[in-house]
Formats: sequence, C-alpha cells, structure tokens
Amino acid sequence: MSPSAESPRVAGAVSRLRSAGERVTPARYAVLRVVDAADLADEHLTAEQIGARVADAEPSVHRATVYRTLTSLVETGVLSHVHLGGSATVYHLTERAPADEHDHAHVQCHVCGRVFDVAPDVFDGVARRLLDEVGFVIDTGHAALLGTCRECTSDA
Repeated sequence: MSPSAESPRVAGAVSRLRSAGERVTPARYAVLRVVDAADLADEHLTAEQIGARVADAEPSVHRATVYRTLTSLVETGVLSHVHLGGSATVYHLTERAPADEHDHAHVQCHVCGRVFDVAPDVFDGVARRLLDEVGFVIDTGHAALLGTCRECTSDA
C-alpha cells in the first residue's frame, strides 16, 4: 500500500511524526499499518506478534528494527503501550497528541485473558479517591486492570 493510500489513522500518525521532525521509514510505515489493522479488528498485539506480521508484509524489515521502531513510536507518542497481566505488553495507535489524555483504558480477564477497551473515565471515581486519600495519581492508560469478564463469571 502506498503512503498516500493509508488509512486516516496511519496518515495522522505519519503527519504527527513529520511535525515532530521524525523520519518516516518503510519499517515505521509497516509497523503503523500492522498496529492500525489490529486496532480496527479489536486485537491487542504484543511486540512479537507485530514483528511476525510485519515480517509477513515486509520481509526486508528485520525483527530487531521492529522492536526499535516500537520503542521510538511510543517515545514520540504515535503509539501507546499497555502492560497486561502475565507481563505482556500490547501496542495501540494513538489518535491524540502525546500530551493529551489516553483515548481509552483496558481491563483484562485473568481467567480467559481477553482484553477489553473501556472509556478512560470509567476509573474517575477510583482515581479521585486515590488522589484524595493517598495522594496517588493513577495512569489508566498504561496498565490493564485485572478482573473476571462476564462470560467467565457466568461459567463459574
């Protein structure tokens, strides 16, 4: 796919990279396309999974380059990462400027492992209470809250 035929989300990410003075390499395009497709399919991909999909789409992009690219894109705010239970980290394309609040938060079922996107304000009450009582500021976009999903609760 040529850069001019990218999805609006990938085009926005490329625009933000260029505005920040960052180069837009074939590896960056490949990673952005893979992460965008996963986001649209409501998938949460690890670095390893992204690397495998990039290798399928762009065999000339080395896996180590994918890992460096993920780190760089997170640092520039084009991607965000979320830590899941079991030490997995998954990546998302961000649609907002790096200084903005997260556009969604995550919860993960510790029984089946499914990850659900939720509105970030779902944690507002807990965040206020933690700030008021302990002086602690939570980052709802950086880690998933663990629990049990509806399907696993009803199976018990």
